[in-house]
Amino acid sequence: MTEPATPMMRQYRSMKELHPDAILFFRMGDFYEMFHEDAELASRLLGLTLTSRSKGEEKPIPLAGIPWHKSEPYIERLIRLGYKVAVCDQTEDPKHAKGLVRREVTEVITPGTALGGGFLEGKQPNYLIALAPPGAEKQAPWGIAAIDLSTGDFRIGDLAADEVAEEVARFEPAEILLPENGRAALPFEAGGGRGPAVTEREAWRFDAEAGERTLQEHFGA
Repeated sequence: MTEPATPMMRQYRSMKELHPDAILFFRMGDFYEMFHEDAELASRLLGLTLTSRSKGEEKPIPLAGIPWHKSEPYIERLIRLGYKVAVCDQTEDPKHAKGLVRREVTEVITPGTALGGGFLEGKQPNYLIALAPPGAEKQAPWGIAAIDLSTGDFRIGDLAADEVAEEVARFEPAEILLPENGRAALPFEAGGGRGPAVTEREAWRFDAEAGERTLQEHFGA
């Protein structure tokens, strides 16, 4: 993609680069705007009107927006469809801004971390599960951690490869965390509209020894 022509679009691009796997809600005045692929996707999923910015240019930028004070139902719908949403707000009063209004991503909402409002259905659990594949040691156990942030229920354990699918199904998670390129090792289909949403994170976050130290420090064990 070519360098954005305006300071505001360069600011948008810098935020989007930090959250490439999320639909970015970019606050502009009284609206959250979405651009490029996010606008095209959101217009299709949410029934929004797709328009464009810089219409006079050779390649107009796809644009879709929603009123900021009515954003929750739209975010909720995207989360239920398995998408991640990054909310980029104006962090200073535009009246006092010298030049470009300062903006920051203030919240990232995923299917497994959504809390409050209409995100949770009644008393249904909303588990976020992290799975650590055995790597080169095929016979080694899988690591699993499951948490429901709405209740604080937290569980960890080891699983044989043939137990993973059944255990995950038992939790009915909203989202699964995996190390980079870990999706291929899953013994079941997930993500892409099939089963729970899947988020891949840096492999070092799944290091067993580091995880053990973190648990010991957190729980004082």
